[in-house]
Order: sequence, then structure tokens, then C-alpha cells
Amino acid sequence: MTDIWFEEQDGSADYIPQDPLLRCIKAELHWDAQAKLEDNFCQLAELELQVDQLCNQSSQIHQRLDNLLDAFYTLWLFSGSDQDVPEYLLNSVCYTLKMRSGSPTALALVLSHLLQRADFDAHMALSQGEVMVHVAISNDEGYLIDPNSGQQTWYITPENETEKQEEPLELVMGDEAVKLYLAQQKWAFIAVDKFSHALSCVELLMDLIGDDPYERRDRGYLLNQLNCPKMAKADLQFFVDECPDDPTIEIIEHQIAELADHNNILH
Repeated sequence: MTDIWFEEQDGSADYIPQDPLLRCIKAELHWDAQAKLEDNFCQLAELELQVDQLCNQSSQIHQRLDNLLDAFYTLWLFSGSDQDVPEYLLNSVCYTLKMRSGSPTALALVLSHLLQRADFDAHMALSQGEVMVHVAISNDEGYLIDPNSGQQTWYITPENETEKQEEPLELVMGDEAVKLYLAQQKWAFIAVDKFSHALSCVELLMDLIGDDPYERRDRGYLLNQLNCPKMAKADLQFFVDECPDDPTIEIIEHQIAELADHNNILH
């Protein structure tokens, strides 16, 4: 799948892959023009090939899942990190593919992609605020997997249960997975004053969700940090107009006033 996508995207700069992991890999070019995506796609293709080989060794679905998780965490050595590595690197799926270490979101994107390669119904999920990987075995049975460690929690809904309880997790698929990835990268870049990188994330987010006032607010903040006060003021004013009851509105209005004073001084 990956090698076919890479050949297609070479022929068309406008080609947009549908798989969230592939989209997140490609997104990194927007803030890192030196990113060697070909290396990342080759690393992913090698993992996909090994997944195919593992799938041929077991037809029993639970055993196949165990084999794949064992390979991911003990053979390929993917894991969370306790090293002193910047968060924006750990969030990067390209870094995770290269170094086999990353944030829960980056690991979940890679793991769910490889499980889907093995024909599992696997997706990133949010469970009690934590990023997990959900694998549905049937309508009533499945696993939650901690992407940092591979620890599995198996669940099954009893057949005689009259009222099925609401599932305490939120599946994060497609655009939602890409949005989560970009949002986390945005804040990781802001934390280390990489404002132009964060601005790239905001622009990609706005491509996905449109003229969202909160993204306009964040873009206004970043444009101000990048010495673009006129454009920053327009974005912040848009936020004030669209979200007048937001609890941060007084702070934003104060920033707008400061930007107006700055513009008046310049003129």
C-alpha cells in the first residue's frame, strides 16, 4: 500500500492519501522542508512486509494479534520514551518510524496502520482522556491497547445484557486522527517557540476544518509572534466577533488594543 502511494504521489503533487498515517507523514514537509519522506515510506514499507509475513503464520485472530503486538514491541522495539527528547520530536511520526520511539499519538498512528494492514478493524481511540488503539473483534468483543507498552485490555459484552452501556471511548479516525496529530504538534512547537512551525500546523488544521475561530485565534497569536501585527489583529478580532462569551475574551481584547497601538505608532 505504502509503496504504491509513494509512486502515485511522485506523479502528482496534489495527490492526498486517505490513510491518516500517510497524511501525517506528508504533513511534516510543511514545517520541515528537509524531511526525507522517501526514507520514512521505505521504513514503513519494510514493516508492512513483515506484517504480511506474520499474518501468513497464523489464521487464528487472537493469536495473530498477539504475534503482531509481540513483533511491534519486542522485535521492532517500538516504545514510549522516558528520554530527554523534545515533545515535538516524539510527536513526529517520521521520528517514530526512524527511532522506534514516540508519543502515544505517534505510536498509535503507526500501530493502528500496521494492524489495519493485517485486516484488523483497528483505530486510534480516546479512553478517559488517554490515547489508545482500539481493535474490534466483533460488535461485542475487542481490545484496548496502550500504544506506549502494548498492554492489552480485552472486553466482551454479555449476550444477555439488556441495555448496552455507552462505550467509554471515542474512536479517532480519518480527518479526526490527522486533526489530533496536528493540534498536538502545534502546541508542542509553541512550547519551544517554533512559531513558524506551529503556524504551518494551524494552516493545515484550517484546511481541514475551515474558518474555525479558535484556530484563527491561535493563528493571530502566532502571527503576532512572527511580527505580522496587522494580520494578527484581524484574526484576533474575528475570534472576538465569533466567540464573545469565551472566558479569555478580555485577554484577547487587550491584545487587540496593544496591536492597534502598535499600528498607530508605526503610522
